[in-house]
Amino acid sequence: MNEPLRGVGEPLRGATLAEDYASAGFGGSLEPGTRPALILVDPARAYLDPASPLYAAVESSASAMIELREAAAAAGVPIYLTRVLYDDADGALGGLFFRKVPALRCFVTGNPLAEFVDGLEPRAGESVITKHYPSAFAGTSLAASLAARGVDTLLIAGWSTSGCIRATALDALQSGFVPLVVRDAVGDRHDEPHQSNLRDIAAKIGEVVGLAQATDYLRQIGVDGGR
Repeated sequence: MNEPLRGVGEPLRGATLAEDYASAGFGGSLEPGTRPALILVDPARAYLDPASPLYAAVESSASAMIELREAAAAAGVPIYLTRVLYDDADGALGGLFFRKVPALRCFVTGNPLAEFVDGLEPRAGESVITKHYPSAFAGTSLAASLAARGVDTLLIAGWSTSGCIRATALDALQSGFVPLVVRDAVGDRHDEPHQSNLRDIAAKIGEVVGLAQATDYLRQIGVDGGR
């Protein structure tokens, strides 16, 4: 017999969504490895400038990203930063994504909103990945670079949770890297997509950890030898 129809948002099993997910078998755990890298996804001025269409009021997560980066540097793990950049106003390299999200014009070459935020500019020894789609893996050499360095775990921070963070975490999983999304170091323009995507990442994609947990993990990596 078919399952009875449910109302929108009504769990199939259990009184709450958490119970429904648990009964469905979501929420297994992935153990972080011993060879992590950090990726800071699109720490661009567009998300911190109130005059920008992409302004998201994510200043607190920017501060957390700075702290996370310092912990990664102290541990000697590889650090990657991504940026979105299109070389012409038509955004040809962004294809349908550029057409779907007109605000991506913020990232056309020469627009100051495409620049890195203060305190998160690339430093010597860090790798910069230029991308044209949400995932840091889509059309880039990131997966090959991580594999060549023997990385097994990817700490993920940046903007925005419902877009580039989720897409990057999913592709990290699909590429064989344990995704660790750092809750305090990601953000979105509204709390609803931020929280709902963190919930789904934790249930179906990777692990969502706090800043203290992430920095403790990096500190232990450094103690054990780093890179």
